[in-house]
Formats: sequence, C-alpha cells, structure tokens
Amino acid sequence: MATGTYKPKADPLNRPDDATGFRIGWKYKTKFERGHFDEEMTYGEAKKKAEELSTKEPEKTFWPEIIHE
Repeated sequence: MATGTYKPKADPLNRPDDATGFRIGWKYKTKFERGHFDEEMTYGEAKKKAEELSTKEPEKTFWPEIIHE
C-alpha cells in the first residue's frame, strides 16, 4: 500500500476580511474566566477591534471567533 502526504489546497484558518458572522472572544491570562461580546461583525472588524482591546487591557487575551447558533 502506498502512502503519501496530504497537502490542503487552502488554509482553513485564513479568513477573508469581509467574512460575516464573527464576534470577539476573550479570556483572562491568569484567571479561569472567559466570555465574548455579543456584537456581530465581519472578520476584519473583529480582528482590528481585538487588537485594540489587547492594548487597552493587557491582562486579557482577545480574538475573533465565529458565531455558531
């Protein structure tokens, strides 16, 4: 049986900035507490807002996450 390597043709984690249905998730770096904001936005908006929040609140980590309802 021949074995081979699988190479995906696209990066599944690379999202276009105009992709819709995202919100910002957050968690404390030292506490066991996490949450998310309820505002729905595009991936580009969520990524930019997460970077802004990271500089304002260094004790938390922020990231854009997809909304699954």
